Amino acid sequence: MTLTPEEAGKQLRKSAEEKLRQTESLPQEQLTPDGTQALLHDLRVHQIELEMQNDELRRTQHQLEISQARYFDLYNLAPVGYTTLSEEGIIEEANLTCANLLGVARGELVKRPFSHFVFAEDQDIYYLHCRKLMEMNAAHKCEVRMVRADGSLFWALLQGVPGEEKDAGAGYRLVLHDCTNRKIAELEVETIKNQWEKTFNAIDEVITIHDRDMHIVRANKAAGKLLGMEPTELAGKYCYQVFRKAERPCPGCPEVLARMTNTPYRSNIHHEKLAKTFTVAAYPLVESQGEGDYVCIAKDITESLQMEMRLRQMHKLEAIGVLAGGIAHDFNNILFPILGYAELAELRLPPEDTVTASYLQKIVQGALRAKEMTAQILAFSCQVPVQKYPFHPHLVVQEALSLLRVSLPSHIELVADISSECGSILADPTQYYQIVMNLCTNAFHAMEVKGGVLRVSLQEVTIGKDDRRVLEDGFFPDDYIDLEVSDTGIGMEPGVVGKIFDIYFTTKSVGKGSGMGLSVAHGIVKSCQGQITVHSELGKGTSFHVFIPRVAEKSAEVEKALPLPTPSGAERIVAVDDEKMITSLFQAIFKRFGYEGIVFNSSTEALEYISQTPDALDMLITDMTMPQMNGLDLSRKVLALRPDLPIILCTGYSELVNEEKAREAGIQTFLMKPFALDDLLSAMRKMFEKKKGEG
Repeated sequence: MTLTPEEAGKQLRKSAEEKLRQTESLPQEQLTPDGTQALLHDLRVHQIELEMQNDELRRTQHQLEISQARYFDLYNLAPVGYTTLSEEGIIEEANLTCANLLGVARGELVKRPFSHFVFAEDQDIYYLHCRKLMEMNAAHKCEVRMVRADGSLFWALLQGVPGEEKDAGAGYRLVLHDCTNRKIAELEVETIKNQWEKTFNAIDEVITIHDRDMHIVRANKAAGKLLGMEPTELAGKYCYQVFRKAERPCPGCPEVLARMTNTPYRSNIHHEKLAKTFTVAAYPLVESQGEGDYVCIAKDITESLQMEMRLRQMHKLEAIGVLAGGIAHDFNNILFPILGYAELAELRLPPEDTVTASYLQKIVQGALRAKEMTAQILAFSCQVPVQKYPFHPHLVVQEALSLLRVSLPSHIELVADISSECGSILADPTQYYQIVMNLCTNAFHAMEVKGGVLRVSLQEVTIGKDDRRVLEDGFFPDDYIDLEVSDTGIGMEPGVVGKIFDIYFTTKSVGKGSGMGLSVAHGIVKSCQGQITVHSELGKGTSFHVFIPRVAEKSAEVEKALPLPTPSGAERIVAVDDEKMITSLFQAIFKRFGYEGIVFNSSTEALEYISQTPDALDMLITDMTMPQMNGLDLSRKVLALRPDLPIILCTGYSELVNEEKAREAGIQTFLMKPFALDDLLSAMRKMFEKKKGEG
């Protein structure tokens, strides 16, 4: 038990008095005066010594008290909890910090098992920690969740050391550190890491991280999928080894170029074996002390490049369409005088000059055929609307074959079997012509190198309800007209056959095809309620069948002959066209058939003339495409002066006007150049007779 300085002094005095009494009981010696003086001197010296010792004891006692107080502060107010446990894990002593951490008064902790404060799910961790402390007789630490008195949890780092041998009954001492904030931070870091991992592997682009020697350090799942390996298997390998099985970086490698300047770099790399093109970007991950790792991102842009190519192809087709319209307009304007003057010349021939008449008829036939070709050019470039009506397909096929015969090389033989009795179909003749030409062109390309036989047949077939094609190919039982186009060319593999009707799919080399022909043909056939089938064998050839339903032909009733209006007249007509050859033709027609004709090569001059005497005019014939003012605008201004004036609007081709728009503007007749002389004269007389009937 520790005594205070005052208590220690009293105890010392009591011991001294007891000692004195024992001394006085002994026999007393007789002291001389000198002896007495010496004894008194010694007593005073001893007294002073005792007083000095007593002062030293008091100072030592005071310092001990200060040390004890300092120890109390350090022990109880330490930032970590201290506790002493018995071998059974009972708390024998704990500081204030430990009590505060556990939310229990310090006095209530003693004699309680420490395990009562360990979270149930972490009890096994704690017991293993205790066992290792006792078995190893060395320091050990673990992390567990602790439960406060109020039920709240916190993470604690337990650092234990075995008790010393002199501490009888002491099992071990624990240092309790609240590491909740660190654990939360670690969990957040782990969460962020997991999110990064998921994001890294969810990205479709191939991502690899390389060290300074271009070894792959890390790769995402997209990289593993592309290269046929697990991402972890790529680590340690050179990127160019796994990407191209090469011994050196790829030509134009962006990482090599980026390392030269330590800046990002991007380039496109084509992989021959994969038949894919990748855009690869390399980004430096610069460290504070110089060059670090690089991250490389590769994206498959094969489809994008193909889409760009398709877009360019579409722009080309659009440009071709615009060009076709311009060509059609100019070509039809050239054909119109040829056709018109040939017909006028034929009218002037004497009946006995049959030879010259036959020559002129050939000119007329050639001009009309050229007109049809112009219409086909416009149809191919999608410049004219689709018009379906019943027609005999054998005439269209024969027309297409006549062109093919003169264009096919001599090493390709054309064999045709066209039935003229197969009947009619409901379709657009121009589109049907397009189908024939597309299929024959594909057959030509298949035999272009080695040659072969191109067979084209047209027959009527009947598909009954029990026909296998009804079940397998989706046919409806009906009568069909079957167009077959076959070749003895290179043929196709089964995998290619399944894709040939996909838009932009092509097996031809650059410049040989757009990949749209068969897709367009398939769409046309489907719009006619038909079917198109294909059979091909590699090295043997390909056969296409186009089935379009046969339609019933109208009964050939003899119509009552109606008297045709006489083509001649005496009316006053103004004709306007910026082409002098055409206005000269109109002048010749008017003169030949008795009309009073006035022609202009300028629409503004014509409008000025009509404005002066609008009532003196019987008809206006105007071209559409002219400088300064087009024919549609001229017609509107003339109709504002003379609403009842008959007008014929002519055009070689124009995107601005058609028959419907012309009627909306009040124009009664719309003619496409080149038109036959009878078509013009008949239209004129009908309009004159109609006006007379209304009058």
